[in-house]
Amino acid sequence: MTYHTNPFRLLTNAKETLFKLREAEELRGHWLWTILILLAFCLVYAALGWVGAGTEALNQLKSDYIGSDYEYAKFWFMIGRAVSGLVLGLLIIFVVSLVFYLFYEIPYQKLLIIQLSASMVFLLEAVSWLLLLPAAGLEWDRSPFSLGILADLFTDRPWIISLFGAISLFQLFILYFQAKCLLGLYPAKRWHVWAVAGMIYLCYVLLLTLFGGIGNKIVAFIFA
Repeated sequence: MTYHTNPFRLLTNAKETLFKLREAEELRGHWLWTILILLAFCLVYAALGWVGAGTEALNQLKSDYIGSDYEYAKFWFMIGRAVSGLVLGLLIIFVVSLVFYLFYEIPYQKLLIIQLSASMVFLLEAVSWLLLLPAAGLEWDRSPFSLGILADLFTDRPWIISLFGAISLFQLFILYFQAKCLLGLYPAKRWHVWAVAGMIYLCYVLLLTLFGGIGNKIVAFIFA
């Protein structure tokens, strides 16, 4: 059986699509989708950089730049955001697939296909930041879809807000989706699959919290 990759189909009709993916002997289209999704990560994160979303430091520096000087500084920040989007996409698609591959006897390319669908949800979350946060003057960790907006009511510590901001409806859906797909492709114990997927999610939350703070300091140092 030949499986033609469509990340949207796996998200909308998981049961039937997982059956086809499990039985497939030949996979097609996944490398093209990988390239397209990585390009989308670059574009969306570059757009986040252009509108000033993603770091408080750049927005605080507006008063230090006038006209073209600020646009020039923002252009290089936009390039940096595009690179960070590319790195994030590579981690989600390739590294997470590798971690799952180490734990379960599932062909690596089939795991890539699962992560292509998961990456679409990551992109959807980033688009929600792009559409909602700049208009409201908020940062990503205060998204209305995350716990960060609640944490902001009880503390002013940035790392705590970022930690809870990384816990969003989108990310919880990805966690559920990954566990469901792994259980559909491999007869593993349910608790073990949830533990592995949860471990990866915890690493994501901690890294996002860490690099969010570092990113602000780097921007402030470069453009101050």
